[in-house]
Amino acid sequence: MYFDQATVNQLKETPITSYLHSLGIEPVRSSGQELIYCSPLTGERSPSFYVNPKKNRFNCFSSGEKGDVIRLVSLVEKIPFKPACERLCGFDAEQPPSFSFSGLSIAPTTPKTDESSAMTLLDERALFNRVLMDYVMSRGIPPTFAKRYLYEIRYLNKNRAYYAVGFKTDKDSYALRSKLFKGWLGVSAIRTIPVAGSDEIDLFEGFFDFLSYLTMNLFVRPVCTTIILNSTTNLKQALSALEGAKRINCYFDNDTAGRAAYGKLQAVGFPVKDRSSLYANHKDLNELLQQKS
Repeated sequence: MYFDQATVNQLKETPITSYLHSLGIEPVRSSGQELIYCSPLTGERSPSFYVNPKKNRFNCFSSGEKGDVIRLVSLVEKIPFKPACERLCGFDAEQPPSFSFSGLSIAPTTPKTDESSAMTLLDERALFNRVLMDYVMSRGIPPTFAKRYLYEIRYLNKNRAYYAVGFKTDKDSYALRSKLFKGWLGVSAIRTIPVAGSDEIDLFEGFFDFLSYLTMNLFVRPVCTTIILNSTTNLKQALSALEGAKRINCYFDNDTAGRAAYGKLQAVGFPVKDRSSLYANHKDLNELLQQKS
């Protein structure tokens, strides 16, 4: 597999603390904003392996090695750069617990979700990138559906190039997703897909739920007007488009935010139908699809 600079940049965002956590290695203490571990490189008993979660860099004083997470994987697993990148591509960045030492609390690092205003679009292209396509397929979405509705978005963030799957909105912004990133390029907005003559609306919380619905029903395109909120906080944007509908099928998450959004529509008097019972034992429609895949 070829790794271009944008891919490498994204892989470098994998939290070192998460990688160490996956190996069963936890910090012993902290110093300032750094976490101190027993080195996974030397087998030392006196901890001298420092990790700065904010910078996502390590410094092993017992071996003299230092660097980013790719370098660490290479050293720990004794593999070259490319296999280390492949290892991180398949790595599930499980959130480690927060750490507190002597009253100092250090939260776990997470993939960066920078403000959309700090990001600049470099390119919108058809979705062919192998890493992104593998990510979409891991969510249960086949390539034929992904290529119809998703783009490969390359963007600049703080002078570094990245890429992600992009779902375009009514305001020409993008909901961005990748294995390591969830955020926005531009303003948070809804997506409306009108169907002529339709008096029924399918209302989805996220675009992966929308794509899951199409996949599970083998629909190439929606059979009725469809609105994807991309976030329940965008519900207000959809209200005018919902007026006049005879039925609104709501495919919201089985959580507090999803139930609250449904309750708001019901309270206003919209003819809503709660479809979450179709995936009652799952967080959302996409989770159900992943289990079936």
